[in-house]
Amino acid sequence: MPLLRSSLRVVIASSSSFNSSVSSSKTPKIRLMTSEKTLDTKEEKIFTTKIIVLGTNHTSSSDAEKVTRIIEDEKPDVVVVELDFERLNSNSNSYKIGGKDFMNAVKSGIAIKQDPIVLLGDVKAKEIPAMLLSKATSVENVVPERVFGGLAYFLESFKDTFGVAPTASVLTITLACALVDNNFVELFVLLYGVSVVSDVLLKDRDVVLAENVLKGVDIAKRLRKKELLSKQFTFYSSPSSDDAFLDEENDTAIEESQLPVFTLKRPFESRDEIRRLNLFEPRWLRMLDEIAKRNEGSLVGAKLGVVLAQNRLYTPENFNDEDDDKKNIDNQTEKKRVARIVFDPFVQRAKVVDAKESTRPVTGARKVEVLIALDSEANDDFVGEFREAPGQRGYMLASPKKLADERVDGTSSSKTSSEEEEEEEEESKIKCVVVCGKLHVRGVVSRLQQGGNMNNSRSGSSSSSSSSSRDSDSGVVIVTM
Repeated sequence: MPLLRSSLRVVIASSSSFNSSVSSSKTPKIRLMTSEKTLDTKEEKIFTTKIIVLGTNHTSSSDAEKVTRIIEDEKPDVVVVELDFERLNSNSNSYKIGGKDFMNAVKSGIAIKQDPIVLLGDVKAKEIPAMLLSKATSVENVVPERVFGGLAYFLESFKDTFGVAPTASVLTITLACALVDNNFVELFVLLYGVSVVSDVLLKDRDVVLAENVLKGVDIAKRLRKKELLSKQFTFYSSPSSDDAFLDEENDTAIEESQLPVFTLKRPFESRDEIRRLNLFEPRWLRMLDEIAKRNEGSLVGAKLGVVLAQNRLYTPENFNDEDDDKKNIDNQTEKKRVARIVFDPFVQRAKVVDAKESTRPVTGARKVEVLIALDSEANDDFVGEFREAPGQRGYMLASPKKLADERVDGTSSSKTSSEEEEEEEEESKIKCVVVCGKLHVRGVVSRLQQGGNMNNSRSGSSSSSSSSSRDSDSGVVIVTM
């Protein structure tokens, strides 16, 4: 795959002004999932990238409205939100209590384009307690350099969010109390606690957010280059045994030539690797039943396809409805979800080498543990044509793509050269909106600057309108709004 050359433009939008000069730190390592094969591309394309980092107050209704307005005005290709899957699902029906800014970001992001990319860019909430414990009990962190480094990071973020005066006041009061009481041990413990919290809740998450922003931009570029595919479909999330929820009108038989496909989070390391999958979602259980039926009722030895998912977003079917709590939603609608998946079109054939069926401890629902491996006997991995399995089963089917350059309607393009040039120029522009808490803005911007080779960039700001300055060496423009 050819290297992408891009000009990176960062726009920082916040409810309050702040100093856009940020300190530099270690450049994050960006780990993007790619397969060994992609669709053919013609020539290297130069992309201009605009990233808007929008800092919000989670309890502010005006900030929530601002998120919607900016996304609707900018119509970005990618929206990255400081959320994980667990928090998205828990807040989807209760966002009015708090966090409406993030819910608006997701809702607006999936509404502005036919094939939107909304990327949940935060670490998993359930992993944070373990991260805090690990950092707090690490002996190497109990040194002045680490302690005061974490404190400095927190104070810089606090200053950029609330201003110099409040930050100086908090620091002065803390030191004054320590001097009056002569409790320097307690002060060190306090600073150490602040340092640990700052490292985990701010610094580490800033790195993850920045990585996911660059990943989202890369996904958008690869979609433009037709190296990736995007699919959206609705499926039933009810148990597979509940036939009342199947779409009987469209629940037709699946052709033998169409291979059921499972989406992987990470690629196989080698053809000898055996991957363990614990499947309990009804849609995947339906897929296992389908491949077992093709294999005379046995899962062991059953064949399936696997593709690498670059981004996945699952939301309730009524997620974008206004005033969901006032609507009379029937039982079937509550059981439906919408999948929005961006994935590598290269299908690898795999087979089940072992399977064990059981039930989940609390609910007693069906669960299947399967071990899969790439099919060593098959030598016909392929670039696929994909469609949703009939009956809204919730998984995709793939068959080999016939002609890579064949138009769906069988006709040739009738666009003039000038129209094609304008379209190509528009396609070379990538927009990304990042919605995160105000305390994360400084750290995310700093890491995006390093990731975009912008260490020498300068910036300007204006209270009434955005202004910018240009780095003559890198050609980068940073604008504060």
